[in-house]
Amino acid sequence: MAKKTQETLSPISPDLLEILRDPQALQQAGRHAADPGRLELVHGSWLVSADTGYKYPIRDGIPVMLIEEGARWKDTPVDALPVPPPPAIEPVVVETRATEAVAEPAADNHLALLVAIAALVVALLILVGLSRRHAAPDEALPEPLVP
Repeated sequence: MAKKTQETLSPISPDLLEILRDPQALQQAGRHAADPGRLELVHGSWLVSADTGYKYPIRDGIPVMLIEEGARWKDTPVDALPVPPPPAIEPVVVETRATEAVAEPAADNHLALLVAIAALVVALLILVGLSRRHAAPDEALPEPLVP
């Protein structure tokens, strides 16, 4: 995919460079020319948009066309862009016990809910039993028919 030019080795083909556009410029297309987001290859490892000023690194021959990445380098002058581009910043993952603490009470909450429902059912059964016991004792049951 790489093509040798007069002085530098281009990490992307001219055909790909012709197709690629700055995604930020495309979102703001109303403010730019008829063909927004055209990119220029700079230092053999950066794609720079004249429309937005966003600068996208090419890492391992792959253009990183994330708006966040382009915005990260927007205020860096073209002459100060590092060659080769530095590796992507990996988000720092801090492991805490917070997720475990959240998961455990959820199970306890389900158990507490089940106990409360069981207590309610028992109370209702007791009430129904008591109401039957106290139902009109004066009323006599019909006598069975004897043949």
